[in-house]
Amino acid sequence: MDIVKIYRDAFSGLNRDIWLITSVMFVNRLGTLILPFITLYTTQEIGWTKPQAGVAVACFGAGSLAGSYLGGWLTDKIGYYKVFLFSLIGGGLAYYVLQFFTSYIALSLGLFVASTIADLLRPALYTGIRFFTDENTQTRAVSLLRMAFNLGFVIGPAIGGAIIALTSYKWIFILDAFTCWGAAIMTYFLIKDYSHKQFENNVLDEEVSVEIKNPYRDKPYLLFLFYSLLMLIGFFQILFTVPLYLEEVAHFSTDEIGIFFGINGALVFILEMPLVQYVDKRKVIMKAMVVGSAMIGIGLLALISQTYILISLAIFLLLTGVGEIVNFPFISTTALKRATDQNSGKMLAMTSVMFSVSLIVAPPLGTTILEHYGYTVLWITMATLCFISAVGLQSVRHYFD
Repeated sequence: MDIVKIYRDAFSGLNRDIWLITSVMFVNRLGTLILPFITLYTTQEIGWTKPQAGVAVACFGAGSLAGSYLGGWLTDKIGYYKVFLFSLIGGGLAYYVLQFFTSYIALSLGLFVASTIADLLRPALYTGIRFFTDENTQTRAVSLLRMAFNLGFVIGPAIGGAIIALTSYKWIFILDAFTCWGAAIMTYFLIKDYSHKQFENNVLDEEVSVEIKNPYRDKPYLLFLFYSLLMLIGFFQILFTVPLYLEEVAHFSTDEIGIFFGINGALVFILEMPLVQYVDKRKVIMKAMVVGSAMIGIGLLALISQTYILISLAIFLLLTGVGEIVNFPFISTTALKRATDQNSGKMLAMTSVMFSVSLIVAPPLGTTILEHYGYTVLWITMATLCFISAVGLQSVRHYFD
């Protein structure tokens, strides 16, 4: 009964708009078919080297960076709702076209453009959450959205792996496009537009500090983002070099790799809301983030052992899953809590930019280390970044507790 109460309390108090936008994001996330398989697609299907694949995926990260920054600027200018719709419609079109690109330059540029358009959505989405929630429900609303993301990540890669095994890689691009368009249709007919609330108070109070007016001068927050970035570079190896490890070392097939990612998503889906509720109620957010970064580092080190590889993978999944749960939602809610109506787009764009930079750095860094030094050095390097992140987050903890 206590477990039932924990889950009931975690979901209570969230309004209808949050549940609707969560449904939209679930449909959109079902299209998470490209990213987990892009290194396999480029190396196995097209015949690129691993460093080439890493650079191409880094173009995806660069597009994410550009989209996040541009999305924040546009959100503050025209409102989150218009940006949200344009991102879903345009992103679907861009993903659909990607199936026709096979040359190194064309596909790399295509990934950049697709990611730019798709990631306009991030600052717009989290700005919208500010108008669907209050201070007591923001963290749980972000976690509910992440549950939708992870449920999509349970189903999407599993479907993607099966589709690749049964047909060809091109269908993952097609299905990704249609999930974007489906989410756009749902947004138009189901989600209310509260953009006007962004512009009701156009002038900031003169007494508001310079740091709040200009989030780029908020030094504690910039340090917080930097240390979080180090953790993300290590964590995101799960998308870029872990699939290669599963194929080359664990000898998984593409559908088994899809199931692996499905297990990861299922773990996060089941545990996130109660864990976040526990951490949030006890006001130990930064302490949990410090522990979470260290857990991700330990999970990466577990991959060094290949004697009992399934046990190593299970430890990796458990530790990185819990580490993700106690880091990712609070990165976003830290931005939400520090933002104002007038600078929310820029503030949330900074968070999205940090995620995007990690997607730029993680693929080429991981694949280059792998190519020249092997998996053991790769996992030690990435774990070290996570441990540095934990120490750094501890050093700025007093600014946020």
